[in-house]
Amino acid sequence: MKHNDLITIGVIVAPHGVRGDLRIMPQTDFPERFMHMDACYIDGTEYHIASTRFHKQFILATFKEIPDRNAAELMSKKEIQVRREDLVELPEGRYYIFDMIGLEVQDTKGHVLGTLTDVLQPGANDVYVVSRDGEADQLFAAIEDVVIDIDMDKRVMIVDPPEWV
Repeated sequence: MKHNDLITIGVIVAPHGVRGDLRIMPQTDFPERFMHMDACYIDGTEYHIASTRFHKQFILATFKEIPDRNAAELMSKKEIQVRREDLVELPEGRYYIFDMIGLEVQDTKGHVLGTLTDVLQPGANDVYVVSRDGEADQLFAAIEDVVIDIDMDKRVMIVDPPEWV
């Protein structure tokens, strides 16, 4: 399995307790998915989940292949990953950020504004960062009035920039 076939959904923060539990910081909009998973990947190796539970903002997980705290300590800072086909299916018109990065961004007249290089998540709504060589980045609110269309097949996003941009 190629590394880019795996998608990160969490990062191991530290061991928890003395029995080999791991404290995981979820990096997903669906942290409850950890409660139903049977397996995941760490460093490209499949690990089998014995139990999981929520603890504050973390997931505490026990893995069959990690028998004690000594083994758990070796896992700190590693990513918890799943196969692309195991991702939570999104509703129509919703996309994973990693799939959107690299979209060509055009205005409503077909002028290329740049490439989507990042998605900021400051709070109320996402903000799309559009970059173009030699120019300052442009920021677009991810709202219906600004983002007119996203065509993932053509890899194009159409935006109607506010007048002050």
